[in-house]
Amino acid sequence: MLTTTAIIYLLITIIVVILLAVYIISSSASKKLASPPRKTGSWSPKDLGFEYEKVEVKTADGLTLRGWLIPRGSEKTVIVVHGYTSCKWDEWYMKPVINILARHDFNVVAFDMRAHGESDGEKTTLGYREVDDIGAIINYLKERGLASRLGIIGYSMGGAITLMSLARYEELKAGVADSPYIDIRASGKRWINRVGAPLRYILLASYPLIMRLTASRTGASPEKLVMYQYAKSITKPLLIIGGQQDDLVAIDEVRKFYEEVKKVNSNVELWETTSKHVSTIQDYPREYEERIVSFFNRWL
Repeated sequence: MLTTTAIIYLLITIIVVILLAVYIISSSASKKLASPPRKTGSWSPKDLGFEYEKVEVKTADGLTLRGWLIPRGSEKTVIVVHGYTSCKWDEWYMKPVINILARHDFNVVAFDMRAHGESDGEKTTLGYREVDDIGAIINYLKERGLASRLGIIGYSMGGAITLMSLARYEELKAGVADSPYIDIRASGKRWINRVGAPLRYILLASYPLIMRLTASRTGASPEKLVMYQYAKSITKPLLIIGGQQDDLVAIDEVRKFYEEVKKVNSNVELWETTSKHVSTIQDYPREYEERIVSFFNRWL
């Protein structure tokens, strides 16, 4: 029969083992979050019938971003920003939107964000430093004489980058944010809900630790990635697209953010659809094209 002291030591050992296991799982999850698997592709704008240039931009911290420039002889240029774990080769939304914009004679620019595609970087900052990278892209376009009538469209993480960039850069005249995360902390939890049990429950229980470890790895504070704080600084024309079946970004968050922007910006629009995350372009292709083209033609 175990003594009281032995039972206490056993309980302490069990607790230590559990805490160690939680830390190891949290650390692994944080590492994967900060350094997602790179995706690439084999198609290019040439396959869509458009001439293009492979271009590079240096970020403020010395990374090289690699992308495409599709010149269409226009004064209007649109930067297209992909989401987390995606890249410029994404076929779900990047390929169709590049095709839409180029067919309607907008100059199109699409870069792999840091730690994605073929761009440099070992860690994504989930939008925090990527906003600075948009500034480097804008400077490149200014040097090329392509920034006089400049717009931006982004998806998911790219949608949040779009919102923060509109709040910061005067050169951007208008933007479209498709399925932007509104609060990275809430969307992160929903991402975990996609994971199967029982790991999902362990990750949810250790989520605060995962966020702290990720912030430490990336140098990006989650509090800086809550879009409500940027709402009053977005005075440029903005179209927000949100899906009622989006399992990563709650439509209520999108509506609330829209209402906040609306207080200072009469040129903000919300297109609410029945779609899942970044799927409106697939579910409503004709209307999507009409709305996007009309929006940018009106404001650029």
